[in-house]
Amino acid sequence: MIKVAFIAEDPLYLRRLEEVIRLQPDMQCSIAVTSMEAFWARIPARSNLDFIFLDVYLPGQPGIEAIPALRKRFHQAEIILLANCEDENALLRSLNAGANGYLNKEFSVLQLPQMIQTVLNGGALVSPRMVRKLMELIRPTPAAYEYLKPREAQLLHLFYEGHTYEETASIMGLSVDGVKYHAKNIYRKLKVDNKTDALRIYSIEMK
Repeated sequence: MIKVAFIAEDPLYLRRLEEVIRLQPDMQCSIAVTSMEAFWARIPARSNLDFIFLDVYLPGQPGIEAIPALRKRFHQAEIILLANCEDENALLRSLNAGANGYLNKEFSVLQLPQMIQTVLNGGALVSPRMVRKLMELIRPTPAAYEYLKPREAQLLHLFYEGHTYEETASIMGLSVDGVKYHAKNIYRKLKVDNKTDALRIYSIEMK
């Protein structure tokens, strides 16, 4: 028996999810609640769960923040986040926290049993448009490098050669704050958050 849990803010949506699972002979809705606080209060101490579907944003503790504790307690469970919008930051935070999937609520709840079976067959549950966003975030196209200005490209090349911020500032005739300013523009254009990821893209360009 596949044991499923739902944690969703909207009671009507929660009921629809629960009813679909209850109609499946090989699936069981173990718990359906509207908050993490209610979940921890009601879940039996020794219960096992195979799937946990929870809202990204919940009253009280947000779904994303609850993932580490859920992962620790139900380490074998598939944790799938449910969202009302396509938030790429929430997607990455969820996956980094230990989630297995991320779905926009636009899907038909009648498809849920088939989606669960997809995971059991080795697949993953991520909304198609979020897959595209994820690919753009973790593997930016090398063409992004072409948007850099000559000074920004020079600065990135100096980083690539191993120069520090201070050394780069001296070579380019800038202040350290000036280097940091240009670096932030580079990260923004390359859709990354740090120098390591920026240099990863640069190394692809150098090949």
